[in-house]
Amino acid sequence: MSGIHTKLAAVVRVLDDMRAKGIIGDYGVGGAVAATFHYQPISTVDLDIFFLFDPPQTGIILSLEPIYNYVRKQGFEYDKDFIFINGWPVQFIESSHDGLWKEAIEKSRTFGFGDLEIKVLPPEHLAAMWVQAGREKDIRKIVEFDEGGVMNRQVLQDLLERFGFLEKWRSIQGRLSNEYKF
Repeated sequence: MSGIHTKLAAVVRVLDDMRAKGIIGDYGVGGAVAATFHYQPISTVDLDIFFLFDPPQTGIILSLEPIYNYVRKQGFEYDKDFIFINGWPVQFIESSHDGLWKEAIEKSRTFGFGDLEIKVLPPEHLAAMWVQAGREKDIRKIVEFDEGGVMNRQVLQDLLERFGFLEKWRSIQGRLSNEYKF
């Protein structure tokens, strides 16, 4: 296995263990690593894991303490934003508060590599999340998805309309092919 696959395999094993122990529920890989599954490698230093607690937390303030208790017991290093799994900084993003993120997890696609499987957010949801963030590096990823033809036009347009990002999309669509101009 290559270095990235070894690191990803270590993370998948941790995610599987966390799910088996009831620490997290459903999840999906997001960010640049997810883009790599759908199109081509994109440089990144971290791994974004969008997840849901199962059962959902009911308090007013969300606590990631179950995750930090787990990583302390496993001996993983961490700081305020990242947990280091096999040397790879992993960010856990609880997603129940955002309808787009939650739906992206629910519609995640499963990819296999070796004897493992990993859930990855769909390209249309990633594009909607990236336009929501509006950072230049995210817009470049949308352009690459356009060039690679990996998005379903109708699914994307539906997401942008339902989650209120159509106007933001229109502000960047001049950089896209006609297929993704709404």
